[in-house]
Amino acid sequence: MALLNLRVNNIWRELHSAEGTPALDAIRGELGLTSTKEGCREGDCGACAVLVGERVGDIVRYRAVPSCLLALGTLRGKHLLTLEGLAGGTEDGLTPVMRAFLDENASQCGFCTPGFIIALTSWLAEPQVPDLAGALRAIDGNLCRCTGYGAIRRAAARLAERFKNLPLEPMARLRALVEARVLPPSVLEFAAESTDQESSVPQKNPKTPSLQGENAAPAAVVGGGTDYYVRNPEPEEGFSPFLTRMLPEFGQIQYVSDRGGRWLEVGAAVTVRDFFASPAVRHEVPGIERSETMFASTLIRNLATVGGNIVNASPVADITSMLLALGAQLVIVPEAEAGNNNAPLRLCPLEQFFLGYKKLNLGSGEVLKAIRIPALADPSLRQFSFEKASKRRNLDIAAVNTAISFRTEGGRFRDVRISLGGVAPVPMLGTAAIEALEGAACDVMDKKSLAGFARDAAQAAESAISPIGDMRGSADYRRRMVHQLILAHFVRLFEASGIAEELFP
Repeated sequence: MALLNLRVNNIWRELHSAEGTPALDAIRGELGLTSTKEGCREGDCGACAVLVGERVGDIVRYRAVPSCLLALGTLRGKHLLTLEGLAGGTEDGLTPVMRAFLDENASQCGFCTPGFIIALTSWLAEPQVPDLAGALRAIDGNLCRCTGYGAIRRAAARLAERFKNLPLEPMARLRALVEARVLPPSVLEFAAESTDQESSVPQKNPKTPSLQGENAAPAAVVGGGTDYYVRNPEPEEGFSPFLTRMLPEFGQIQYVSDRGGRWLEVGAAVTVRDFFASPAVRHEVPGIERSETMFASTLIRNLATVGGNIVNASPVADITSMLLALGAQLVIVPEAEAGNNNAPLRLCPLEQFFLGYKKLNLGSGEVLKAIRIPALADPSLRQFSFEKASKRRNLDIAAVNTAISFRTEGGRFRDVRISLGGVAPVPMLGTAAIEALEGAACDVMDKKSLAGFARDAAQAAESAISPIGDMRGSADYRRRMVHQLILAHFVRLFEASGIAEELFP
């Protein structure tokens, strides 16, 4: 078994654990770093959060992720920081984040505290102006059963005030945080090492199928692992999957021209966090960033991948719903040539990818490499909205979700696409609702006509589906929610017209 080289806190280590081992197990077992706690083992509680540092282009960034869902192999050549590593950079064993928790009595049993410290440290390392709202978003994936959160909120507010003047330039920010002892000196050492020794970091997954022999069975494919390790919390000994995040070609966002069209191509291994933060994605789909907090928690978004959300084939996958409405196509390549930019590729419209419940249009030996979103000459003409209904407002799987995309040209609806999730075994297009809008007159300030179109589309979508009931909602509930969410799209996109008062007098 090949050794896995990574910086663990202040030293480089060679680990013997298999690449598919959940990082949590190697951290607590092989490394003996027990401040990282095992809680839910599903990425929901945040007790096992760790900081992962990596070079991205010209910068080094640190983000908190749940180690119970993190494949150890994705840490190759990166910097793993646990609570022991943070404390090692201080004189008294307490970083300013830890001190704020102590002073505000924000820890009782202490089991969850390491995860909160990691998440708030990650928040301070982000190149943004710290404020309380940002701090609370950073810990939205951390649970505490003791304190009632008031003390944690006070600790976060104290940190936001103390560090409100941090530099925004990424490296200057890291230096300032090291000087303030929020981060240890090993952060700057890693930044220098990753610049000088980039060749030491492998550019390809060492376990690609092409290296396993022509007759070997295809390896399991793991993106972020946020679904795989929930279903397989204790993989078999020696588990060594195909890690898409270790292939740079799978992590790019770029424009491509191909087969007579121009596309924004998003690599399958791009994290959900990076997808929503991408200037190119925001340019092509104005307003899409408003939907980010509807998808899981910050910890999960830092790890989950766009491609993983698709191939998981959930009927209510949020990213899938958005991309269906945007007319996305999938770039599929042979696994054995996944790292080859000149590999033969197959394009598949996203709506044709789902053949049945958990059944995909993906042949043996094929892997999803990227997702292409049609690029518009003037993206400002694209209107987009995503809505979902779930038992909790945030951090929950949808019972029903839907997205709409269209543009207005010559005062009419054009290129209308409406996705419906949670109403069939697969994510689907609302064809009847699309037909109710395509080509219709669209006066953006005529609230009466807009309300009429909204009702027509909502009724068409509701009448065309035959959902089943389950623990997340009855069939009648799902039909009704489809109707209401279609109306919500119109309220969001045509708010200035006064349509809300027309629809809900």
